[in-house]
Amino acid sequence: MNKEQIPNKLDEGQTLFSSSLARAADHFAGEDALKQNAEPADKVEIWAKRVGRGFSLIAFVALAWYFGHQLNWW
Repeated sequence: MNKEQIPNKLDEGQTLFSSSLARAADHFAGEDALKQNAEPADKVEIWAKRVGRGFSLIAFVALAWYFGHQLNWW
């Protein structure tokens, strides 16, 4: 088995937080789309995923800020 086939196994010196952060970075960079498809990915498709995921992150932060103000947390 490859290391890529065992996602739960951490490399030596790697923490759970750093591996999660690396997976999130791959997700927002669109790298997971390249791994899922057997055929070569279209460059426009990859950039569209990156832009869409970036907008979703901005919307999540804005929504968290809005709810924080509504609940008087800050």
